[in-house]
Amino acid sequence: MKKRILSMMLISALLVSATGCAGKKADATPASSEASTAAAAPASTDASTTGDIKVGVILKTLSSEYWSYVAAGVNAAAKDLGVKVDLQGPASETSYDEQNNMIETMLAGGIDAFVISPLQSESVASVIGDVKIPIITVDTDAEIPGKIAFVGTGNDKAAYQGGLYAAEKAGKGAKAVIIGGVEGNATSDARQAGYERAMKENGIDIVSVQYAQSNPDTAANVMENMITAQSGNIQIVLCHNDDTAAGAATACKQSGLKDVVIVGFDGNQSGVQNIIDGTISATCAQSAYTMGYKAVESAVKAVKGETVKSFVDTGCEVISSDNAKDYLEKLKGYLK
Repeated sequence: MKKRILSMMLISALLVSATGCAGKKADATPASSEASTAAAAPASTDASTTGDIKVGVILKTLSSEYWSYVAAGVNAAAKDLGVKVDLQGPASETSYDEQNNMIETMLAGGIDAFVISPLQSESVASVIGDVKIPIITVDTDAEIPGKIAFVGTGNDKAAYQGGLYAAEKAGKGAKAVIIGGVEGNATSDARQAGYERAMKENGIDIVSVQYAQSNPDTAANVMENMITAQSGNIQIVLCHNDDTAAGAATACKQSGLKDVVIVGFDGNQSGVQNIIDGTISATCAQSAYTMGYKAVESAVKAVKGETVKSFVDTGCEVISSDNAKDYLEKLKGYLK
């Protein structure tokens, strides 16, 4: 009897042990699924908390005042967000091959997101190819397969605002000329459209459109030819950047043409100082610093899997004699 009781107790113990093991195995299955889910999540999620996110940034150049503001914004964002940034730029805005080589090298080096301001949109898109990281364009947009956002000025809208300022100053019946940057460039085309719309809405004729390759000396020659062709009957000069506006102002002064409303674009220190000095009338100031900051911010959001707007409009402010001094101090503060 005792042996039978002991046998039954032993069998019961074995059954309990087996049931317990089976229970543990069943509990382990959901735990394994959770681990797989975590592994499937983007590795950048962890990087976002450790400061391991690396953003590559290539601008059009680092050797100009305008791009120094963009670079300052990039560096400020890197510091505030605690991420690593590799910031580069070619020697000039015509160093196309140099920028393409920089792109190839940077992408091969391993980055989590890429910010680019393309010199030549089509060739840059070709060099980038179908990479598997978020692409952000800044200042100048381009059709790139991996692009998720463009951060920059609404150039049409900004030029329109500058055009309205000029129209108000000159009045109806005025004659206007436009000195563009590079013909066929997307940015130039957008600024052109904005200026034209403002003139049309205010009954102002555009009597000539010429391009000066964003060079002040070329702009001076173009302006001189326009003055001759129009017999000096020009009241508004709309330019695609501040350097062009400065060149146009030089030609007007040398030709003795007075009371001309000259509007630039960009809002660099030199352009704002020209307003203070009375050389030009106004400039459509882009927020270059904000562009750099928002581009990195958008890239980091993309790496972390957060929602990113496809177009981040960094705005524009028309700077005239009314606000030029305050704006100049603001610009100087960005580069301290």
